[in-house]
Amino acid sequence: MKLNTAISVLGTSLFAAASQIREYNLTLQATYMSKDGNGRPYLTINGDTPGPVIEGDEGDLIRVRVENKMFSEATMHWHGVYQVDSYWNDGVPGVTQWPIEPRGSYTYEFTLTNQTGIYFYHGHFGPAFADGQRGPLWIRPASWRPRPYELIASDRQDLEAMRAAEKDAHHLMISDWNFEGMDILTVMFRDTGATPACAASIVINGKGRTSCLDPEVIASYNEHGKRDTMGCLPPSAGANFVNKRECKDTFTDLEVVQAKEGEKYLWLNFIHPGAHHELRISIDEHDMYVVAADGDFTYPKKVQAVNVNMGERISVLVPLDQKPGEYALRVSGMAVEQIIQGFGVLRYAGVPERRKDGMMIVPDSKPWIDLLGNMIGSGTMLDEMMDLAPFPERPPPQTSDHEFRFVVKNPKPSEWLLASEPHQGFRQQMPPILWNDDSRGETTFAGLKNGSTVDIIFESHAFAMHPFHKHNHKAWIIGRGTGYFRWKDVATGIKESPESFNMVNPPLRDGARLAADAGSWTAGQQIVLIEGEDAMKPLPDYVKNLTHADFIPPVRYGPLD
Repeated sequence: MKLNTAISVLGTSLFAAASQIREYNLTLQATYMSKDGNGRPYLTINGDTPGPVIEGDEGDLIRVRVENKMFSEATMHWHGVYQVDSYWNDGVPGVTQWPIEPRGSYTYEFTLTNQTGIYFYHGHFGPAFADGQRGPLWIRPASWRPRPYELIASDRQDLEAMRAAEKDAHHLMISDWNFEGMDILTVMFRDTGATPACAASIVINGKGRTSCLDPEVIASYNEHGKRDTMGCLPPSAGANFVNKRECKDTFTDLEVVQAKEGEKYLWLNFIHPGAHHELRISIDEHDMYVVAADGDFTYPKKVQAVNVNMGERISVLVPLDQKPGEYALRVSGMAVEQIIQGFGVLRYAGVPERRKDGMMIVPDSKPWIDLLGNMIGSGTMLDEMMDLAPFPERPPPQTSDHEFRFVVKNPKPSEWLLASEPHQGFRQQMPPILWNDDSRGETTFAGLKNGSTVDIIFESHAFAMHPFHKHNHKAWIIGRGTGYFRWKDVATGIKESPESFNMVNPPLRDGARLAADAGSWTAGQQIVLIEGEDAMKPLPDYVKNLTHADFIPPVRYGPLD
């Protein structure tokens, strides 16, 4: 992973005064709901999940007042959004701000600068995002931006149809969903080591259902051990502390992507705000053209399935070239711990809804993927390293000024390390690192001057897939491999093993994935990189003086203490 720390460069060359001020109000509450048929408390925004779409044009100023009506603290993070003009509004408690206390409020304000496409916002106090505190954020591409559509089709009507689809984009927040809230599951993980990997359902915009598999089907997937009726393996640690659960079908409605009369293409934004399962997505009998990743346009790639990991976004154009009808949107969980699949519906214009005994029917269309997400037949799967070159081309810097090598370790069941220890800021009520040097521990790294280029190597010494997300700007994913990172630095690796690196057109993402094998590496588990501190404008007093608990936890608090 190669990133450039130029917090001012990200916006200065194309920066213009905000063309419009767009204001939103978000009210955070806990609400009992059962959108997938399994009743439990949800963390809602304006009474529902996902929250409302926040959208604007490039250059607009976004102003969002967040009111906390919960019994716990809260913040709101703008996932993938560059905080060019107000770095203190990134929404990370203990790092950029004090958390918003119960019955308190805070107004976030930032300008949409030199970026485009799909992002999302979510609670960042604990894993609130996994309990429903999340919503899409759409930055409409500026008219001057080059699009890759002519690489898909040259016909004028097709090009106009793709532009029209972009203007009417569908935002699909797709994730695993649990029977219990994360306040219960994280304590279970801390005290027993039992990973909360057995989901109730896979939901699309909060809608989904529990679909029980036939016992014969489950038995055919027992190569990793005997699975329960939910399709789940027993956790590798703490299994004797986990309550046994029998699968029960639910019959709630599914999310419908409704095509309009005359549409030739649909633009779909797949957003993964979940907690555990990497997901593979396909639409029965339909091709997809991948045209953007984490917001930015890419060279298009025709595929039949895409992977989306936690925090990632993939944007596709779907040609509506099949017989009008209903087609299943299939989502398979990729984690070995559970066999699970969720569904949505793509419905053509003029096609009536199909129900049986009041229950929405999953279309019986021909699938591209099976239960495990394996391709059926001759379908093509997106390769995230090879198929997501930025459009227009944007090669990475060829040299770096700094290099970090971070090793992932799992010394005990409920403890994960990146660098040397669990991130000291997980306690989150600590005085924010941004203006409190005493809060900086072994996982805070400063001294990165504005405009410098940094190589970051992530290396796994534990068996588990790890998604990483980079706040505030994107990074080039320049390499990946197995067998550990065996060179003294990235420059040496490029010289001795050029086939392991891409220094011409690598993906430009705000996230990266570390494979599940011990020894896997990719060139963020949480650390703090204080970048461009020399160029930051003064912090406003109101940020420092936000109402907060008069309590300073020890820096070495663990992540779940």
